[in-house]
Amino acid sequence: MMTPFDVWAPMFRAPFSGDVTQEIVPRILSPDIAGAPEIEAKIHTDVASYGTQLGKVLDALQILAKATKTDLPEIDKLVADINTIKDQSKETLRADAERALARLRSVDEDGWRALTRAD
Repeated sequence: MMTPFDVWAPMFRAPFSGDVTQEIVPRILSPDIAGAPEIEAKIHTDVASYGTQLGKVLDALQILAKATKTDLPEIDKLVADINTIKDQSKETLRADAERALARLRSVDEDGWRALTRAD
């Protein structure tokens, strides 16, 4: 049963009640973007996300630090923290996938079998 709150709630937000994630995407005509936003958007969507680009830079810094015997503890900590988040995310994604597969199996066993067969 739908209540009046269900109808009006999406229109009103208390402070800090909205989404707490932010997608970082170049915006056309934004004063925040140096260079050509259209090119930045194409690079981000067609070549590599910001995370992938930064990951390559961090990898290069670690390789250079090792080759020159230079300690970069802040970079090492940043890479370790990123890897921790990635590992935690894998566990969450796997658990989500298992729940989704269980739901699929309960309503569409043939579909579940098609997805879970080992090649």
